Amino acid sequence: MTLTEGFVRDEIYIDFGSEVMYGDDQCDNSYPCRFPTVGFQLIATNGLSQIADRIRKDQGFKPMHAMDEYTDDTCDNEGWYDFYIGLNGYAEDHMDSCLEFTVVNADSEDNEELYPIYLTGDERIAIYNRLDEQCRQYLGQSCEELLAEAKRLMEEDIG
Repeated sequence: MTLTEGFVRDEIYIDFGSEVMYGDDQCDNSYPCRFPTVGFQLIATNGLSQIADRIRKDQGFKPMHAMDEYTDDTCDNEGWYDFYIGLNGYAEDHMDSCLEFTVVNADSEDNEELYPIYLTGDERIAIYNRLDEQCRQYLGQSCEELLAEAKRLMEEDIG
């Protein structure tokens, strides 16, 4: 198992208390090419929150959790992050190019701001496999089956 696979296995969990979001998108405004999408909210694990804190700290915002020179008393510990990831029928590996997080209930100017965490090809593959494993276990469907459902819903909406 690689470091990436280990991190994904320990830190990427679909929040099945939230709704799976079926939708569609298009890749070009001048030549509309529509494709199905499936979005998931993820549980805000320690590892994901540390990445989000680092991204925000590098941009000059207080992290949500104690790190580096920030203590529990000096960080923005009233806020939290919501994490999202999506599948799509356009990309060859069916993964979005980034995982996203929103800043929630923060005392900073970036409250409600959406940030990307860009993913490498290996990370996308590892996350896809993790999502597929969880969807099969908890929803009884594979990621491919969820995308097929999103495609059916998209075609019904268009037709």
